[in-house]
Amino acid sequence: MFSTLLSRYWLLIPILILVVVVVDLIEEAPEIFNVEETINMRETRSDYYMADFRSRKYDKQGQIEYTIRGETLAHYPDNDRSEITAPRVELNREGAQWQIQSDSGTFDTSPDLFTLHGDVIVKRSAADYDPITIRTSTLTVATESNEVSTDAVIEISAPAWRLQATGLKSAIDQGKLSLLSEVTGRYEVPGP
Repeated sequence: MFSTLLSRYWLLIPILILVVVVVDLIEEAPEIFNVEETINMRETRSDYYMADFRSRKYDKQGQIEYTIRGETLAHYPDNDRSEITAPRVELNREGAQWQIQSDSGTFDTSPDLFTLHGDVIVKRSAADYDPITIRTSTLTVATESNEVSTDAVIEISAPAWRLQATGLKSAIDQGKLSLLSEVTGRYEVPGP
């Protein structure tokens, strides 16, 4: 009986084996892996690193133009950029000193451009004016053109007044300050 069945359906056995193999291949298709772009280690490796550092830049007359301090600085030669942890920048300008601090920042050398991130605090002290404090989340300081700017929300305060705005552009040497939008202010008359 088995031989009769086999003789009748002998063509069916290879077809069944072929169906089993095809179904097995379809169900276990090989996974396709997406290959990520290779990282160029030259671009991500710093050529020097400093901890608890202080650096100064002098002008043509030999006066300190600015001082920068920080917890760490890593310089990346590929784009001549430095990443700084807890930067503290002191800008010395005629008649005023600006002290700037933040959580982190980057420094690009062409032109000298500090971009500060995190809790950014700017303090200006001057002999002829009341001190002011500026708070924001991000700030760009161009030391060659003496310009400060941000598109973030800012708060500027002095002993008798307070301003809030979104965005700021300032020419430090010219004493100009432009608040870009959503400006509100409060002035309190000093007591006797």
